[in-house]
Order: sequence, then C-alpha cells, then structure tokens
Amino acid sequence: MTPRISVRAVFYKQGHILLCKHRDHDGIWYITPGGGVEHGETLADTFHRELREELGAEAQMGDVLCIRDFIAERSPIPFPSPDFHQIEIFVEAHSLTFTSPASQIDPNQIGYEWLPLAQLTTVRFYPQELARHFQTKDFPHIYQGHKL
Repeated sequence: MTPRISVRAVFYKQGHILLCKHRDHDGIWYITPGGGVEHGETLADTFHRELREELGAEAQMGDVLCIRDFIAERSPIPFPSPDFHQIEIFVEAHSLTFTSPASQIDPNQIGYEWLPLAQLTTVRFYPQELARHFQTKDFPHIYQGHKL
C-alpha cells in the first residue's frame, strides 16, 4: 500500500502548543492539527484546508520541523488498520486567526486546546515518542524515521 502523506501544523504560544482534542473508548488524546494530502493538492493547500476544517482558522505555513514515518504494523500502539503507513510532515505555523467554525472535524474530535508544553509527556499525545522534541522545540534531525 502506498504511504499517505500528512501535513501537521505546530503552533506555539506562551509555553503552550495548540492541539486537536479527541475522545475514544480509552479517553482523551491529542494530536497536532492537520491531515492527509488529497490528489492535486500541494503541501500548502493541505495545510490551509486542514486548518479551516479542524479549527476554522487561517495561518501562515512556516518551515518543516521534522518528518516522521508511522507504520502501523511496527507500532506498539494498536491501530485500526494494520496496513496503514503515513509520512507526517510537521511544519511551523504562525499568525493564527480563527475565522469561522470548524467545517469538517474528525468524528472523534471534540475541539482543540492550548496545552501547556510541560504536560505534553503526561497526556495521550501522538506521536508520544516526539513529545520531548515538541516541548524543547529542538529537532536535531529533520527525518525522525519510525521510532518505537
């Protein structure tokens, strides 16, 4: 199966990070806003569409912070589709402006939250293996690979 490409926006503000908040049968979990590139879209097109859909917001797309592979069959965390493979491109995001209600949130998304960076390793945040990099804003390597 061909890997899915995903663009994820990373917003920082006063010691906090903006995350989409989800709920499943195990409770609350968090992820950076973003999603999959659709046919014919550039990475920037995806960045802007996903922010409108998940947050009802506009922003400026910044530089790539890191790239990560997620391969479900190699993950210790159960994933609904064992053949799922996603390449995630995390980008800096700036000048966030909320313009309208979110238009197309994921079924499990219950909103968004400015989470204190200090709490990032104590909540269900995905990808947890990169939480410390997000906390310190230190990405020594662009390509993070698939980490367990």
